[in-house]
Amino acid sequence: MTDPCCVVVADSARARLFLADTAGGGKRRLTEQADLTNADYRARGTEAPQMKTERNTNREAGPMHPQFEKRAQHRLELEHRFAREIAHRAVALVQGWRSGTVMLVAPPHMLGQLREVMRNALPRQLTLKELACEYMGLTADELANQLELQAGGPGRGT
Repeated sequence: MTDPCCVVVADSARARLFLADTAGGGKRRLTEQADLTNADYRARGTEAPQMKTERNTNREAGPMHPQFEKRAQHRLELEHRFAREIAHRAVALVQGWRSGTVMLVAPPHMLGQLREVMRNALPRQLTLKELACEYMGLTADELANQLELQAGGPGRGT
């Protein structure tokens, strides 16, 4: 029997958690377990009237750079909170595993947010692998093919 595998595909606004199970022919198939949305990160314009827009329309307010820096810092905090939520859900999903792999697939900036949180949250007996790619739009089958999930475990990672 192969070790269990959990795949976390994330970006700043959405995360999908999958479990890999062995199908016929030695290939593994991914089954989606959770689909999380970072609603605060997506909230802009008419979706969130209380949030400020990305543009500085007040000509008397001065240069845009100080506001941009505050927004960037706010976005990083929203991403960090979302990374903690993702880690919480992933840990709940792998609870009770004696061995196995958790594979993080995310763009580099989000992978950086997830890496530390996941390392601290996961049990020590689990292996954490990473892949810096944007695969959020892929279906479960396309994702499994991209990750080359064979019966022996994930084909890529660190």
